[in-house]
Amino acid sequence: MGKSTIVLVTLAALGLGALIGSSLIDEEDVGAASAAIGPSGPIAVGGPSGPITDTGGAPTFRFLDPGAVTVVYDEFGQAVPVASGENFITRDGPPKTEIVTIELDTDAVTEYKAIMQQGDSIAFRWSTDGGEAYYDFHAHDAAFGDEFFTRYAEGEGTGNAGSIVAAYDGQHGWFWLNIDGAPITITLEVMGFYDEIIKIDMEGY
Repeated sequence: MGKSTIVLVTLAALGLGALIGSSLIDEEDVGAASAAIGPSGPIAVGGPSGPITDTGGAPTFRFLDPGAVTVVYDEFGQAVPVASGENFITRDGPPKTEIVTIELDTDAVTEYKAIMQQGDSIAFRWSTDGGEAYYDFHAHDAAFGDEFFTRYAEGEGTGNAGSIVAAYDGQHGWFWLNIDGAPITITLEVMGFYDEIIKIDMEGY
């Protein structure tokens, strides 16, 4: 297993929960749970935040705070599982790993997107060879109309890393603008469940 793969596996393990929360669940709901799923449906376990956010057909994710959860037992005295399977998504094939190298001239822009299905997940890392870039990590899908998009992150720097679970089918990925004053090279590493990574035609730039 290469160093890049190890890094991305670590990102997937450590970063997935944080980005799922910021993307799919209201911030006030993070860190508290209102229900557990038992054999007969929802079982209240307390917590100040109220119901978790429905993702409109996408998998529903849940975060648990030890101080807000009470263990519930079934008729046989066995503990009922909390958040049983809610944060678990199966896929038919193995995860993919891909590294893309991007040469970006002074003041030039480029955009790459991972084509993802609802519930797909990726961990990613990108970095430059030292030059500064503006980045906008966002997603969209034509089914929601031309004006709809989701922004995951925006900023300036020499790199960024994280993970997401796609709340809807569509294009999820990165726009870069070279703001360094000299050509830069961007290395993008992606691992997870997605269909393909495509380069977007930046017509008009």
